Amino acid sequence: GVTDLECIVVDDGSTDATAEIVAGIAERDPRVLLVRSPANEGVSAARNRALDAAHGRWLVFLDADDLLTRGAIDVLVGAAERSGALVAIGQRVVTDGTRTWTSGFYDNPDVTTPGPKSLVRNHGLLYYVSMTGKAFDRSTTAGLRFEGRVLGDQPWTIRAMLRAGDRIEVVGDVVYEWWRPPAEGARTITSRSRASAGVAADAAAVAARSLTAVAGEIRATIPDEAAGHSVLAAYVERQVRLDLARSLRGILGKNDPELPMVFDAFRSFLEVVPRDILQASTAVVTELLTPPLRVWPLLPPGAKAAWERMAEPVLAVSPDLGPRLRRERRSRVRLAWETSRRRLRRVAGRFLPSRDGRQGPDRR
Repeated sequence: GVTDLECIVVDDGSTDATAEIVAGIAERDPRVLLVRSPANEGVSAARNRALDAAHGRWLVFLDADDLLTRGAIDVLVGAAERSGALVAIGQRVVTDGTRTWTSGFYDNPDVTTPGPKSLVRNHGLLYYVSMTGKAFDRSTTAGLRFEGRVLGDQPWTIRAMLRAGDRIEVVGDVVYEWWRPPAEGARTITSRSRASAGVAADAAAVAARSLTAVAGEIRATIPDEAAGHSVLAAYVERQVRLDLARSLRGILGKNDPELPMVFDAFRSFLEVVPRDILQASTAVVTELLTPPLRVWPLLPPGAKAAWERMAEPVLAVSPDLGPRLRRERRSRVRLAWETSRRRLRRVAGRFLPSRDGRQGPDRR
């Protein structure tokens, strides 16, 4: 196993005995270093503190509620050094403590098939852009910082992978267990961070900054303009399908009073997307614009007005889309009216007399 390592544990204002336990281990093992934050500053600040304290060539991250499998660092660093890679990517599974599975968009050949990869050739890697489950050569991370309490690792990871070029090695070994307890159980840091409209709006703001940062890194690292544009377009689809749509689904049916703030934040993101990518995007229409129309009659007026604002950047580049969205909206309003009318008739039929004069509740 690996012995030439340093284990940096950042205590980000924990309220349990974690810091004391780590301090005790550090007294016995000089490879362990405890770094204390003065207060709870958030996961990005904690990761930056770890970066500042690290000295080694290879960086491997572990979140507080997850697990590195036995031998994971050996697997990742060994694969990178054998292949000459600058980034090694291992397999990740989700676990609730009793079963394990592979989640959603992550389960694609670019992620799950071992071998040399690059973001130019393998856009599917964009669906695995947490910094966990990977080993990064320090040369790919110079000047990079984590930012924000949600999605803060995404631009950091993508920029490092872009700098690695075609020197990315995917290995088939499971190296990381992502802890997701049952819905009725305890909630993790990640699940709490996706629970509100305010956080959804923050995620959209981070996504906009991330897109700008990644676009700049693409220009600096991919000389072929068409190839770089293809990577950026794939990244936009990924952001919409996973980051924005997932947060929207979590709050859309709750009639959250902050929903207008979310739609306005999504508009700010859409304004950052290059016009040709926005025009060609299917995810923006199907994942952001259409779902609110399905519950349109239930939306408060403020949310409806904010949806109109959110749609403006898209309609500016795709004016033919307007009639289609209006038809969808009218059909949902009509469906809601007809459903309400049928329900009213059923209720009224219980109390109005039938043709034979008997009251509805007494009919047999």
